[in-house]
Amino acid sequence: MRKLIVVGSSIQPRQGKFTYSKTRSLFQPEERFRQTIFTINSLRNCFPDSKIVIVDSSDEYKEYQLLPRYFKNVEFIPLKELSGESFEIVNSNINKSVCESVLLNTYYRQYKKEILQNDIIIKATGRYFYFDVNDNSFTHDEIYFKKPLNFEWDDTWRYDFVDCREEQNNNRIHQYCTVLYGFGTKHLDKFIDINEASIHLMNQNSMYHYDIETLSYYLTRPYKDLISEVDWRVSGWDGVSGKFMYY
Repeated sequence: MRKLIVVGSSIQPRQGKFTYSKTRSLFQPEERFRQTIFTINSLRNCFPDSKIVIVDSSDEYKEYQLLPRYFKNVEFIPLKELSGESFEIVNSNINKSVCESVLLNTYYRQYKKEILQNDIIIKATGRYFYFDVNDNSFTHDEIYFKKPLNFEWDDTWRYDFVDCREEQNNNRIHQYCTVLYGFGTKHLDKFIDINEASIHLMNQNSMYHYDIETLSYYLTRPYKDLISEVDWRVSGWDGVSGKFMYY
């Protein structure tokens, strides 16, 4: 089973803010670079025979291109060389989820032929560490998400668009973690469409506060019979608060 790991990365983010933060990163590029090395090591431990592709939105990226010298079967792709338009969006849009979706779709569309030579895509995020992943459990037919986070519904969040409470028969809102998920490459077009829909929705003024985690759960409901919810574990430092996260 051929697996491709796609790491969305921004080792050297520009100065600026997000919708939920006055800064785009608490950490300096040097620290983000070190954390990215840990990311690669943890992914290699989980998926020893897989190819790892890092799609990175850094402006000055030449030194980071040396990463593959030190790791077997790793490729570094600068977003700036793929698309100047996408590069500017990812480095300036204040909705972090828009940035993530644009980065992924730019890579998916331009490398589709190469991607489809694999059986499974694992989407990961730079600077996080991964463990408790069963590398032998994948099939090319399924979609894999960590078991959803869920919270008591709060009307002040203004998430009416994704209101599934009647179908769920409870008063909860569900989210899929997008730091780590996977799918058979036969489903690539589904995820391109989900990213495209998410970009369109979150770029509307009335939905600028939405996030890819909430939309990923909502927009995958038509494919829920294909989804396997798993117990994978992720840890790492939140980029804007510095808090160590484990989930």
